[in-house]
Amino acid sequence: MAANTAANVDVIIDTGGREIPECPHGPALLFVKYDRGSSSKFFACSAFRDRKECNFFQWESEKPSEEKKKIRQEINSQQKPKFSHEEAYNRFLRFKEQTSCNRELCQTCGRFLLPGELKDHKGHKVKSPITDEMLEKPTKLFVPLDNNKTFAQYLFSASAVDFTIKTLEDLSFTHIVCVGAPRIFEAIELKKDSATKGLLLDLDHRYQQLYPTTKFCRYNMFNHHFFDGQKSEDVFKQFILEEEEDGKRVAMVMDPPFGGMVDALAATYNKISLQWQTLSDQTQDSNLPILWFFPYFMEKRIKECLPTTHMLDYKVDYDNHMLFRGDMKKQGSPVRIFTNLSPERVILPASDGYWFCKVCSRFSAKENLHCDVCDLCPSKDGRTYKHCFKCDRCVKPSKQHCKTCKTCQQQDHRCGQPMSNGCHVCGALDHKRRNCPKQGSSSTKRGAPENSSPNRQKRKRKK
Repeated sequence: MAANTAANVDVIIDTGGREIPECPHGPALLFVKYDRGSSSKFFACSAFRDRKECNFFQWESEKPSEEKKKIRQEINSQQKPKFSHEEAYNRFLRFKEQTSCNRELCQTCGRFLLPGELKDHKGHKVKSPITDEMLEKPTKLFVPLDNNKTFAQYLFSASAVDFTIKTLEDLSFTHIVCVGAPRIFEAIELKKDSATKGLLLDLDHRYQQLYPTTKFCRYNMFNHHFFDGQKSEDVFKQFILEEEEDGKRVAMVMDPPFGGMVDALAATYNKISLQWQTLSDQTQDSNLPILWFFPYFMEKRIKECLPTTHMLDYKVDYDNHMLFRGDMKKQGSPVRIFTNLSPERVILPASDGYWFCKVCSRFSAKENLHCDVCDLCPSKDGRTYKHCFKCDRCVKPSKQHCKTCKTCQQQDHRCGQPMSNGCHVCGALDHKRRNCPKQGSSSTKRGAPENSSPNRQKRKRKK
C-alpha cells in the first residue's frame, strides 16, 4: 500500500485546518521534504508512494483552479471499482449458484465471472473449477498483490494465524477489527462454532465480492478513509461499540505494508481508539487493545508514536515472503507484534522454544537470554546478545569493542566514520532532524521532490 518515505521526508499529521485535496485513494497526506537549511511541503497520495501507481501531487501553497478540481474529480470517479460493493456481492451470490465446474475466476482482474463473461477476458489467467471450500479461503484463491510499493500483501502462515486467533480468544476478545489482515479475518469466518466476530478493513476491493457490507469495508489505513462513506463508517462504529451488559470486547489487528509510514499508521490507530473510547464510554486513559505486526527494527519509531506499546518476541512467519519465512533465515522472521496488552498475558508457545522470564514478567525467545547486568532480555533480532562492560550494554554478537571509536562496532568498520547520516535540517551529525532545535526556523524553498519536476508533471498530463 505504501512504500518507504525517503530518508529526508516526513509526514505532517497536524494539518492545522488546511483544505486537504483528494486523490482516488481518499484525502492526501501532507509531507515535508528537508534539505540542508531548507524544507518544502507538498500533498501526495497516502496509500501509494510510487508515483507510477498514483501520480497525485500538489504543492502546499498551490491553489488549484476550479477547472483543475473538476478534472481531479473526474479522475477520482474513473478509478473507482467497476461495481459498487452491493453490486459486486450480488454478482458473487449469482456466481455461487453455478456448479463448481462452471465457476471461473479471472485472476488477472480478480473478478468472479458470470456466464458469458469469459470472452471479455481473453489472454487473462483464468482459474476453474472453483469449489465452495476454495471460496472460504479467498486469500489462497486471489493472486497476492505483493509489490512492496503498493499493497504489500504478504500473508500470515498458518501457525501465525493460529497463534493470533488463540491469543485473542484466550484474552476473551469477541470482536476483532482486522485492518489489512484478510487472513486473520478469513480464519475467524471459518470458525463457525466460535463466538468471535470479525470486521475486515482493507484497500483491496476484490473482497467486496465475497463479503457483505456488514463484514467488509473498503478502507485506507493511512488516512482512516472509508471509500463508501458514512454507510461504511456506521458499520464500523456499530462494530467497535462496547456495552458491558453484552460482554462484548473489541481488539484491533493491524498488518500494514512494511514500508508504511509509522506516523500515519499511528495517527489512524489513535483515531480509531478515540472513537472506541467515546462510543463505548471508556475512560480517557483507556486504549483500544491492538496487535500491530511490523519489523523489529521499527520498534523505536512505533514506541515514539505509541508510547504504551511494547514489542513481543514472537516471530511472525509469512507464506509468500522469502525474508519473512522462519525456514529461510537462521534468526527467523524479523516481523514482531507490537501491543499495548500486558506482556505477561500474551503466552508465547513453549513448543517453539519461548520461555517465561520471571524477572522481566514476559515471554522471551529461546535465544533471548536474560542479562543480569542490564536486567532485561535484550535480544531483538533473533540472536543471543553479549554484554559489553565498556559500553555498559548488551550488543549484537557480530560486534566487538573498538578502542579507537570507544564503542562496539562491526569488525570491518572504518574508525572515525560517522555512525549517523546526521540531521537533514542543519547538517549536524550529533542528532536527527526530529530533535533538531532549528527545525521550525529553517527557510522554506520550493523544490520538487525527486522524480517530481514540473516538466515531468506536464509530460504525464499529455499522455
